[in-house]
Amino acid sequence: MGIHVKGGYSPDVIEVRRGQPVQLNFYRDETTSCSEELLMPDFHMRRDLSAYQTTTVALLPQQAGQFEFTCGMHMLRGILEVK
Repeated sequence: MGIHVKGGYSPDVIEVRRGQPVQLNFYRDETTSCSEELLMPDFHMRRDLSAYQTTTVALLPQQAGQFEFTCGMHMLRGILEVK
């Protein structure tokens, strides 16, 4: 699943299935400092996103629900919806 990062996340709601491995590919299309970090607190995950590069995040969601992901400053927000 590809996510475009530029002033926000697009798409900002990502639907996945519980118990199935997921690869999220974040392409950071800017140099703004706000988007240089990705936080997924429910998955105990923090990743640096390099400008004009794709960073892959692999997950195995075990619980259904909605899980927020944000930039390091908590200004950019998205939802991982596990069904």
